[in-house]
Amino acid sequence: MSRSDSIVILPPLLLGVLLAVTNWRLVRENKQLSATAQYYASLRHTPMGVKLPDLHGKGLDGQDLTISYQDVNQETLLLVFSPTCAHCKRNWPAWLDLARGAAGKRVVFVNVGGPLPPQFSQSYTFDSEPVVAETSPESILQYSLFEFPMTILVSADGHSEKVWVGEIASRDVASIKKQLAWSVPKKQAGD
Repeated sequence: MSRSDSIVILPPLLLGVLLAVTNWRLVRENKQLSATAQYYASLRHTPMGVKLPDLHGKGLDGQDLTISYQDVNQETLLLVFSPTCAHCKRNWPAWLDLARGAAGKRVVFVNVGGPLPPQFSQSYTFDSEPVVAETSPESILQYSLFEFPMTILVSADGHSEKVWVGEIASRDVASIKKQLAWSVPKKQAGD
């Protein structure tokens, strides 16, 4: 191999090394950005597996309402919505189906979108389920209720067992129903 041959090979070789190093740096940077994006996304909704504090707000009657998990001995299904959210509106039939089929579980509708408009409860049935018509700002922060619709299954001891964010597909409804059927309150498990 002559000297002119090695001069011709050297630039593409150097370019290849530079591209490999650059790609390696971009992959590392992309992983860091992905981890950061996942962290910030987790701040927008209730994470799974955390102990939840009492949920505070006002009921449909305007009176203070607290949803507590102490001494309840049953799971709670929180259905988080905003009255102006089109996705929440599309979720409503699935939520009502879940609420009606959640025997032995407490179901709570939670509004995080400001005051309910007049006549809202005539347009959207809540059946006889409790409604947090106006969630306190502290509870919104503590629960990270910044994305909706959100469906949260809370264990009898107040831990978020499972969180579904966004519109619920039919497979999600089946999954939630299965989760509700499998999870039996501790008192009943020993009977």
